[in-house]
Amino acid sequence: MEIFLGWLVCSIVIGVIASSRGRSGFAWFLIAALLSPLIGLILVLVFPKLGQAAAAVDETGEKITAESHVRCPDCRELVRRDARKCKHCGTALIPQ
Repeated sequence: MEIFLGWLVCSIVIGVIASSRGRSGFAWFLIAALLSPLIGLILVLVFPKLGQAAAAVDETGEKITAESHVRCPDCRELVRRDARKCKHCGTALIPQ
């Protein structure tokens, strides 16, 4: 009985850890309960956190921010603020 309770508590902890990393806590609870809390813990820690988008960079390696890029009025793609022409659709832009 103690093994079952320990397994269940560990599975709940895995669900909480997964939830804090932006994943479905209930789904990870089920994975840990069905497979193993140890396997569940390893998988949760190996997978990257969700909700923290990686910093987007343009082709020059510059980080895309609101200060450096604007949206094209025609195609709505991000282009550099100082661009004269949209690289996606070719629309003439007024550099800002």
